[in-house]
Amino acid sequence: MKTSNLRWLHVSDLHVGMDDYAQRSMFEYIKSHVKKRKEEGFIPDFLFVTGDLANKGLSSEYETFWLEFIAPLQEVIGNGIEHRTFVVPGNHDVNRKVNPHFDRAEMADPKSHCFDANDEGLDLRTILLPRFKAFIDSDSTVAEGMFGKPEGSFTNLSEINNLKVGIAGINTAWLCKDDQDERKLTPGKTLLEHSLIQLGDIDLTIVLGHHPLEWLAPGEQKAIKSILARHHALYLHGHLHNVWAEPSYGSGHKFLTVQAGAAFQAREGEKWRNGIVWGEVDFTTGILNLQARHWSYDNQDWPLVSDAFPDYNRTGDWWAYPLPGTETKGLSKHVTISEPLLPSGWITVKPDDLQQYYVTLQEEVAIQFFNGAVPGWSAALSTSIPRRKIVEKLIASFQNAETFGRSIVTLLLASGCEGKTTALLQTAGEFVKCKSNWRILRRVDDAEPLKPTEILPILSGDFYWLVVIDEADRTAETIISLLRQIPTYLHGRVHFLLACRDSDWIASKANDLPWASNCSFSQHRLEGLSAEEATLIVSAWTSYGEKGLGDLTKTPVEDRATVLEKQVYQEAKTSEGAFFGALLAVRHGSDLPNHARLMLERLEQRKIPSGGTVRDALTIIAAMHSEGLEFLSRPVLAHVLSCPLAKLHRDVLLPLGQEAAATTTSSYIFTRHKKIADAIVSILEKDFGEDMADLFVSLGKSAIESYKGGQTVPELAKWRFELAEHFCLSGRTHAGLEIAIGVYSSEQDNYKTLVNTANLFRKAEMPDKALDLFRKFPPFAHKGRAFYFEWSRSEAEMDNLADAAILAAFSVSDDCVDIRVQSDHALKALNGLCVSFSSLFLAYRDAVFLRAKIGVAIIGHHLSLSDQDIEKFDKHMKGTGTLNISIDSVDHAFLALIDGINAANFSGISQKIATEIPNIKNLCFEGLERLVEASNK
Repeated sequence: MKTSNLRWLHVSDLHVGMDDYAQRSMFEYIKSHVKKRKEEGFIPDFLFVTGDLANKGLSSEYETFWLEFIAPLQEVIGNGIEHRTFVVPGNHDVNRKVNPHFDRAEMADPKSHCFDANDEGLDLRTILLPRFKAFIDSDSTVAEGMFGKPEGSFTNLSEINNLKVGIAGINTAWLCKDDQDERKLTPGKTLLEHSLIQLGDIDLTIVLGHHPLEWLAPGEQKAIKSILARHHALYLHGHLHNVWAEPSYGSGHKFLTVQAGAAFQAREGEKWRNGIVWGEVDFTTGILNLQARHWSYDNQDWPLVSDAFPDYNRTGDWWAYPLPGTETKGLSKHVTISEPLLPSGWITVKPDDLQQYYVTLQEEVAIQFFNGAVPGWSAALSTSIPRRKIVEKLIASFQNAETFGRSIVTLLLASGCEGKTTALLQTAGEFVKCKSNWRILRRVDDAEPLKPTEILPILSGDFYWLVVIDEADRTAETIISLLRQIPTYLHGRVHFLLACRDSDWIASKANDLPWASNCSFSQHRLEGLSAEEATLIVSAWTSYGEKGLGDLTKTPVEDRATVLEKQVYQEAKTSEGAFFGALLAVRHGSDLPNHARLMLERLEQRKIPSGGTVRDALTIIAAMHSEGLEFLSRPVLAHVLSCPLAKLHRDVLLPLGQEAAATTTSSYIFTRHKKIADAIVSILEKDFGEDMADLFVSLGKSAIESYKGGQTVPELAKWRFELAEHFCLSGRTHAGLEIAIGVYSSEQDNYKTLVNTANLFRKAEMPDKALDLFRKFPPFAHKGRAFYFEWSRSEAEMDNLADAAILAAFSVSDDCVDIRVQSDHALKALNGLCVSFSSLFLAYRDAVFLRAKIGVAIIGHHLSLSDQDIEKFDKHMKGTGTLNISIDSVDHAFLALIDGINAANFSGISQKIATEIPNIKNLCFEGLERLVEASNK
């Protein structure tokens, strides 16, 4: 068993040449930080730079990089680090003016030999090599020149502290051309495979590249992931200017990707962070420890990036990940065999873990929280954030938890963005404070389910448990199930702290569940703001000066708390959360558009690995919220962003929450407040000229395609029908029709979406467009009664009177579908038939049509349940003029209907109708007759 540690410094994306003066300052900041760490005893064994060393791939930029940054840094580190410094190229290390014309699709084709690790491959890469000449020529590492050789990559085997460590460097930027590089790149599958084979049997494999694996050509992604997984590699990269780590799989094996942020992307003091990542492998435990730090302009030091990795992985100042492959090498695991694996989206927390958060918040984090960032433990428990009175009440509900002998379930209800998540975390943290015999089990991703079979094994009898669940409406039934399954030895040891939007709790009927018979249940409501609470909140803002107070700086000190309290009262009259609405009004009321604009600018810098930026996501969320269309769900958002659903929480929702941009329930996604949504949409339309209608077309199609792809899409009917109708009813008919067409184009085998689209065309006075849809619909596809009736109305508006009559009659016949006709459809169809027969009478002056109209009106009159329907059919029975037509029974009325159908058929119908309804002369109406009989009993 290996008992030594291995350490490194991971730097990426320096972009030397972007801003000479500011970058030289950053060089000094990094060197000073590394010197301090060395003095503290943390000396890196490796120095990794994963691409974008230069800004434009120029020789002068590399000269600065090596002479003014790397050489002095190596001198600070010492320890022979110059022999264990490794660099790989990125997209900014390409001189794009050289040989820009090459077919990257052809070169990336698996059939190509361009990336073979031999002389032939080198010859075929000849067009690419000059683009990297400055990078290759400047390389001062032990791997210098390797990217220009047949191997096309480098390998290095080092023995450190009795450990065999293999380093492989690959060039993911071979095919970089422009801003459309994503999903078009490759490091060369054969080049990677060749380099890893050279390393042989070693203790640790580290692969250095620049791009995330999701940026590789789709045809190569699986193969490359499988190769990395078989070697249990750590893949270190950069490019996205953000920090993250994620366990990944290929061919049933595991590897780990670690993404470093940009070491330089902006001058200090700007909104973008410059940072580095420290890494350490503990071979005794089989753990990889990571620590991200960024340069703070305000504090002029290197604080932790607390949002870089999930809270679940945090241990003090480090974030721990099980080392891939340790189980095959006899090393102990991060999670012992006896400890059950936590389900995805859940974490356990020890009281001691929370002590570190009872400190003053850094200004940047505090301002984000005041602006509405989704709180984590660090913000909620901070001494900078006051506790509202509801926290005391919630804590009090658990005061007898250890002696009660029964599970306690406490529910906090509030409107959206009222502060319930903060109160939830404050309650949990304060309650278990200094209680070493307690553990918190918390769901950190509201979309993840609660499964008793997965949760029960976690609940060790050695502790009391507080299970913390936000957005608890969809888990209410499974909580009841879990309560019933708790074993005897855990009775009175498992308690629940829940929170939920009050509207969602009521809508899900969670309040109707048998809580009292399964636990001690109480619910509390968070609303309003007392004068004392307002004073505490304003005091917290004041401690951060003008940035904390915002517009409130213009208000006299003695009036500030009163202004906030009154604003909360005013906001309570709206449908949105009063608390956050008041915060926005008093802190950003005079310049909310600028607040929204800055938010968009920041999120434009946050790339989504699957493509686009987080700003794209906020645009979609804001557009839906601003329109009052509150049914945007995760599957739809993931699909329209081309983001894997499993990564939506990490890549999109977490950054949005951190930027105070968006919030989620268990089902849906919103901006933090409709005021923000309205401001964002206004800016996008006025300042950026974005056409939001196109966005809704994409959303409608994405909802259908996501559903067809196997995802559960909540409120699917609203996407199919109400989205387009919403725009038509609000006077934006063109947009509504485009949305309807988009939805139908994604689901052309669904007659219901066709009916909806045709109905909107007809109402927009474009019956010819509606008719075209019906006539092109597959003849053998499934259709319902509504299909034929709406078709009938379209034919009528195009003056195809006989076709309209036949279709309306067919829609209420037994020949239409297997299901018997219902009253609501029958009444509409019979009214339409009356109109069609009346028009046929006026056109042909044939009494059979008049008699048919009266007969249908009699049937409808007998079927009618409302005064309004009776009045309609009474009018159809009048106006016979000089013709003396008498129908004395319902039976004769049905005969008149059949005669009218035959007469319409004889008068001439289209070939399409004759093909669609071949049995016109023998239509049967037994179902309609029975419906009339039942109505008259």
